[in-house]
This record gives sequence, structure tokens and C-alpha cells, in this order.
Amino acid sequence: EPVQIKSFFNPFETKDLSSDNDSAGVLIVPQRKPGIVAPPERELRIRDLLNVAPTTSNAIEYVEETGFTNNAGAQESEGAAKKQSNITFDLKTTSVKTLAHWIPASRQVLADASQLQSYVNNRLIYGLKEVEEDQILYGDGLNGNLEGIMTNANIQDHGARGAEDNFIDHIRKAITKVQLVNYPATGLVLNPLAWEKIELMKGDDGHYIWLSIGEGNQQRLFRVPVSVTNAIDENDFLTGAFGLAAQLWDREQANVRFSEHHADYFT
Repeated sequence: EPVQIKSFFNPFETKDLSSDNDSAGVLIVPQRKPGIVAPPERELRIRDLLNVAPTTSNAIEYVEETGFTNNAGAQESEGAAKKQSNITFDLKTTSVKTLAHWIPASRQVLADASQLQSYVNNRLIYGLKEVEEDQILYGDGLNGNLEGIMTNANIQDHGARGAEDNFIDHIRKAITKVQLVNYPATGLVLNPLAWEKIELMKGDDGHYIWLSIGEGNQQRLFRVPVSVTNAIDENDFLTGAFGLAAQLWDREQANVRFSEHHADYFT
């Protein structure tokens, strides 16, 4: 005879958590990825090419040889007067410049987000170094700017590329100009787009002229080390004796200060 068996479980009935069907979303906790997603930073290379020395003064004086009359030669006979040469000098002075910036931040937010202060410090220091690199190349020496290499009145300007020259020829002839004034070319500064142009140059048969793409080559051109940086304009390049012909003086290393003083006084 058939036997009726009841369910061991009571029937389920679904109900909303509240009258607002979307309010349950407040119970979901978003996952927080640790750290801060930072933008890319330029590789800073120009300072590494230069002589860098500390100073404790607000001005640098240096003596520059401005003339050399070389009359060295054979003495005509024993007892005869030897040839006279002349060297002239000039005293030059340049002032120490200050590169700086600031950012407002409350003490509470820096205390609450422990990693934020370190992140802000690193970004501020990077901002200084980026501007310093730009000014080492293009600073006009006015209104507190550094005296840049590319804007110096005594720099040799290789001029426009000749019709018979490709880009590599043009750079090689500039290296010769450095050597003709008795300086060794110790570095070459190029924009990434200019370096790309060199690496992608091909012969008539389609092979790469400079680059072995299977292994890659040392970053040199005609034995001169190449520094690739966005600090230099695409249509510019710079070569020379960086260790002999350029000098950078540091009055103070880059640092970050925090103050609760009124902004006008502190900045």
C-alpha cells in the first residue's frame, strides 16, 4: 500500500534583504591593490656624463685661458734669445642656482597613509632631477636657470646635414669637429627617435647596417658611448668631451622638507 513521506526540510522561500534590491551591494567589500600605480619616469642620464663636485659657496669663480700665442721654435744659435710665447687668462663667475618645488598636503593624510609621504617624496625628487636634466642641456642662464650646454655661446654648431650625408655621416663628422679642436669625444646624446632611425637604417639589400638584431650591439656609435634620453630634442644631438669641457657643482643635495608654517613663509 502506498506510503506518503514528508520532506525532511521545510520549503524555502526567497525574500529580499530589504525593500531596495540594490542595497545589498554595500555588504561587498572591494579588493584594494596595495601601493600606488605610478606613471613612467624618464631614464636620467645626462648628469652621469659630467664631472660633479660639491661646493659650499653661493658662487663659483673659475679662471679660463682666453688666449695662447705659441711661438715655440728653434733657438737660432747658442746665446741667442729664445722665442717668447704668451698666455692670457680671464676670471669668470657664475652663481649657484636653486631648483625647487612644493606640494600642499595635510598632516592628517600623511599620518593616515604611511606610504603616501614616501611616494610624494620620491615623486618630488624625481621632478627636480627631470628639470635639472632639461636645464643641463637647454638652460638659458637667466632668471635663475642653469647655463645649459646646448645654449652656450661657445658650443660648436655642426649645422644642417649635407645633401650627400645620411644621419650617421652627419654625426661622424661632428665627432671629427670635436677632435679637430683637440678634445676627445667621450659621449653622444641622442633622442630615442634619432637612435631608432640609426638602428633601423638598412643597406640596398635590406640588411641592417648597424644593428645585429639577433644579438644586439653595444650602445656605441663609432666607438663613442651613446646616451639615449628624451631630454634632448628629436632633431638635436650632442657630442663632446663631457668630462673635460663641462662641470656641474652641487651646493646641496636634493631633499624634501615638511613644514606646518604658513605657505608664504615656507616656500
